[in-house]
Amino acid sequence: MVLFIVSAETSSCSFKEGNATCAPRLNDEVRPYLLNLKEKIKQDLKGKVPEDFVEKVLCSEEVEFKPELMVKSLTWKEAKLPYHQFLEPERVERAFRFLCRYYNLLSEIERKFDVDKEVIVSILLVETDLGRKTGKHSVLNTYLSLALTGNETLFQRYLPQNGEVDLNNESTKQRYQRRATWAYGELLYTLEYIYRYNVPPFELKGSIFGAFGYPQFVPQSVFLYGYDWDGDGKVNLFDYPDALASIANYLAKEGYKRSLTRENKFKVIMKYNKSEPYANTVLELSEAIKGRLVEQKEGSSCGIEGE
Repeated sequence: MVLFIVSAETSSCSFKEGNATCAPRLNDEVRPYLLNLKEKIKQDLKGKVPEDFVEKVLCSEEVEFKPELMVKSLTWKEAKLPYHQFLEPERVERAFRFLCRYYNLLSEIERKFDVDKEVIVSILLVETDLGRKTGKHSVLNTYLSLALTGNETLFQRYLPQNGEVDLNNESTKQRYQRRATWAYGELLYTLEYIYRYNVPPFELKGSIFGAFGYPQFVPQSVFLYGYDWDGDGKVNLFDYPDALASIANYLAKEGYKRSLTRENKFKVIMKYNKSEPYANTVLELSEAIKGRLVEQKEGSSCGIEGE
């Protein structure tokens, strides 16, 4: 779990000079927790991200605290999402047209990583509607909020009174602790990512829980699976060559091969998103796209211009 202690001196709001203007949008109740967490982050990123960069980013007037994110995280029901919508004929056709538009690129990626191009496109459709819907939430503020609520004393102040989240329940308590620890780690990766690639800290937008780019990677996944396909020296998940190659690299590193049985492909896709409906949808969609390719003679454009 993310553990950081707020000292009596700090929590008394007798801030050191300059601290009162750090993250001015935060109220005086929350700011001491940020100040304490900020110092821990500096230590944990030593040698990777300069302290003055961490200081500037985390004291920005754009820093926001959204305690409701932890509540949503603990009550989220992935299995109940309407994945069936991605198998509608209109969506299958758009996925097919996308594959046709990027056929040569996808074929090269398929050969290099031994990952079905139809599966790559299916994941892209399910994750972000082929790159159209990548999220509008600040990735940095998302992980910062989740990490701050990793302090149980602070989180208790924002718990809903309807009992939706009961930290006296051991199972819920353990999920909360795992989620907080994970979020803190992703916060560190976020700061390292925006520093390394010179990304404006609060312009990096993503999903409600911090996944971003066309393939919806969390920050750690960029470092583990991100692939610089175009060779420009950075992984840009908002660019199709890097995004598509990164999806393929993710699956390949987790054991995907085109020769696998459907059952084993399913198991690998479950590592991309731990949801059975998700994995089933990706495979069914990929099979539908292959069916369209059988109908239409394969070629660089499949006989279709545009997406």
